[in-house]
Amino acid sequence: MGTGASAGSSGSSAGGGGAAGGDASGAAGAGGTRSAGGAAGQASDGSGRGGASADSGAEVRADSGAGRSDAGSGGVCKRGIAANVAPGAAFSAGVGWWYNWASSSNASTAGIEFVPMAWDENSVNAVFPATAAFLLGFNEPNFKAQANLTAEQAATQWRVLQNNARAASLPLVSPAVNFCGPAANCNGTDPYAYLKAFFAACSDCRVDYVAVHWYNCDLPSLRDYLEPGGSLEGFEQFGRPIWLTEFACAIGGDTSVAGQEAYMRAAIPYLESNPHVYRYSWFSADPIPNAKLINADGSPTALGSVYAGLAGDCHQR
Repeated sequence: MGTGASAGSSGSSAGGGGAAGGDASGAAGAGGTRSAGGAAGQASDGSGRGGASADSGAEVRADSGAGRSDAGSGGVCKRGIAANVAPGAAFSAGVGWWYNWASSSNASTAGIEFVPMAWDENSVNAVFPATAAFLLGFNEPNFKAQANLTAEQAATQWRVLQNNARAASLPLVSPAVNFCGPAANCNGTDPYAYLKAFFAACSDCRVDYVAVHWYNCDLPSLRDYLEPGGSLEGFEQFGRPIWLTEFACAIGGDTSVAGQEAYMRAAIPYLESNPHVYRYSWFSADPIPNAKLINADGSPTALGSVYAGLAGDCHQR
């Protein structure tokens, strides 16, 4: 996650860069504990809000729905968790995967898939777990406090990453973006414009999925952020399944325990039913108030029990 301020589609201060920057304040590398990089607004300066070309980017691969974890199984749940603590066994009925903003994890839970991340350019040559089924790309590179890469720099590093991913047969999830602000702290304030520039600079690259973050507290702005036809461009324009890899209530809403639960109960049925959303993960870390799902021992908080217990698709793909 990163810091920023941006106007949301529903008039509240919308989220971009992320209120709780799910990852740390910029630290990269494998296996390290991450803490959020500062609560942020997601308001954009309004740049890049025009309609976008339908598929501004690299070719969509025919195998882009198949991770190795699917072999011999019915798939895993769409639902995941972004956290510094591995979810314990109590989550396994409703949560299929998790990640920790690192290339590896020392913890594992039967039935819950760990998804590694190449956090920035220093991680492109990391050794990723042999059990991995997907690889997440750079974390908020349009934020200087996060991965801090221009679209062109990200494209250059992506070619190295994709060669390593190809050798490991790992489908690739794009750099994760959000609105960023103020402009002096960003490599571009608009996430749609950043991805379009990235795909233009990386037209020969493999990118199987698109990753995004969002920290508003209401369903209408989340829908507007992802889908076309509203006040925002939407990420469906890129022609790839979407991973919403960080979301929680942080901007312009009720961040009490009850508020987090209310937003969760509104957002999850939408994410589960949206065929363009391939996976999603709640942001369970500091500094977002009352958003943590996991206790230090891996057991669920009260909010975590709600999250794991909501109806979901655990037989996707």
